[in-house]
Amino acid sequence: MLALLPLTLLSAGLILDGSVRGEVRDGATVGGQDPRAGALALELNGRTSGPDTALLFGVLPSAVLAQDNQLFARGYLELDVRIGHTGALRLRERGGYGTVDLSPVGLAAAIPPGTPLPPVQAPPARRFVSVQESNTAVELEMMATRRLRVLGSAAWNVSGGVDSEASQTLPLSRGPQGHALVEWAATRLDTLRAEGAASDTRYANGQRVTIGTLTGGWRTLLSRFTDLSLALGAGVGRASTSSAATSATSPRARTLPYAVGSADLRLTGLRSFGAGLGGAVEPVGDALTGDLVERGTVRASASWGAPGRVALNARLAGSIAVTSGNLGAQGTQAGDKFAQGELSLSLPVTRRSSLDIGARGSWLSRPLQNQPARQWIAFLGYSAQLPLLR
Repeated sequence: MLALLPLTLLSAGLILDGSVRGEVRDGATVGGQDPRAGALALELNGRTSGPDTALLFGVLPSAVLAQDNQLFARGYLELDVRIGHTGALRLRERGGYGTVDLSPVGLAAAIPPGTPLPPVQAPPARRFVSVQESNTAVELEMMATRRLRVLGSAAWNVSGGVDSEASQTLPLSRGPQGHALVEWAATRLDTLRAEGAASDTRYANGQRVTIGTLTGGWRTLLSRFTDLSLALGAGVGRASTSSAATSATSPRARTLPYAVGSADLRLTGLRSFGAGLGGAVEPVGDALTGDLVERGTVRASASWGAPGRVALNARLAGSIAVTSGNLGAQGTQAGDKFAQGELSLSLPVTRRSSLDIGARGSWLSRPLQNQPARQWIAFLGYSAQLPLLR
């Protein structure tokens, strides 16, 4: 019966949407890294639904044409099952495979809808890395009352280099993740929430990071166009190293408390202007080293221009290591900073397409392994929305 469910859903109303984005970029070679390249990214998203079920799916391939041609693709599949009148069960599978361009001034590979934004951190020394990604998750959401929403999820995540050579740059990681959320609509304008998260990640280089956090949050509408979200809490993290990877100067394990918090301010709904500013501090497992650090991040974006007209777009992201890791000078050190930004002008070609002209730059406070401390490029791009089937 379950095997026939996707076919039954596909026979119902099917919606397909797509998009395409291509760009060419040019810049100076720094530290042996030549940023000149062409890139093409496609995105196909589909949805079909029945009375009590919905199936969402998508494919997101991308290609980079540089010194060597590189291909990478992501995909996802999600099945939503309605439970009574107040609940929903979601089964998700997301994956990716190929060689990805990790340059901080490159065109980032698209991510499936609903996927958390990638961490803001310094890039690896190698620009192109062959990686694999897999996230299998189950999520249960219930409206306990008209104002009280309860959500819980569990997932198994795999991410990192596909072989031993790639794992030296991006160690393969795997492990379980859990998340729980209780949200209460206190008033028409205010929402209170309590949130807990836990993860246990093992890395191919012998590192292991276990993290648990608990936060309380508040979201309010300051005006018709402005909403503010705040969260504050605490966490605990444990970092350990396998006996084979332990050196004489590094401890086998350490457990530390951490502060956790976030703030997010968004301005939306205006006809010709939108902006967002957010920041967070939390313990994380560093994807490049498998080390446990506390990292602060900030993201900012702004857009001026009405739909279908000339628009100016700007974005900035940065991070700072609040604590040092466990791996000495070759790992993350307190005070390590990284920033990247983009400024672009969008010129409409048709109602659903535009030309983009702009520049991107990045800065790294403590380069390792001949990494460029500063990079910048200029780019010319084309993007289009493709409503395929309604």
